Amino acid sequence: MLKSCSHLIQRSIVWVRYLRRIKYVKYGFFAMLVMLLLIGLRVATQSSNLPESLNLSDKFIHFFVFFCFTFLADLVSSREPFWFWKALPLAAYGFGVEVLQYFSLDRSFSLMDALADFSGILVYWLLKQLIYMIAQRRSASAQSKI
Repeated sequence: MLKSCSHLIQRSIVWVRYLRRIKYVKYGFFAMLVMLLLIGLRVATQSSNLPESLNLSDKFIHFFVFFCFTFLADLVSSREPFWFWKALPLAAYGFGVEVLQYFSLDRSFSLMDALADFSGILVYWLLKQLIYMIAQRRSASAQSKI
């Protein structure tokens, strides 16, 4: 099971690296990321009529959306360091949305939402590091068998 999961992860890394090289795919994902960021900005500044019981679910939504934004940003750009070129702009976007909500009549600033945004970015980065470590160990063990 672990071997097949590791193989799937390694194939995914190769797939992402391949997609980055295709200009139209890269620009298409970039356009999708920009469009989603603009839609997110629009949705975040509209009035929300959600019940208070969905507050925990709201944090999960923030986490999941920023996890996906980070994946798209990572797919679009191979620039390093990750924290400067990808995480910092996304974290600034998330915090900026919260600041805009502070000035909105129907919404309010929430530090917990900003933390949920940042945790989505952080978990993506941690998962990516784990995937790279597994792939390196797998290739090192494969080379030692030769």
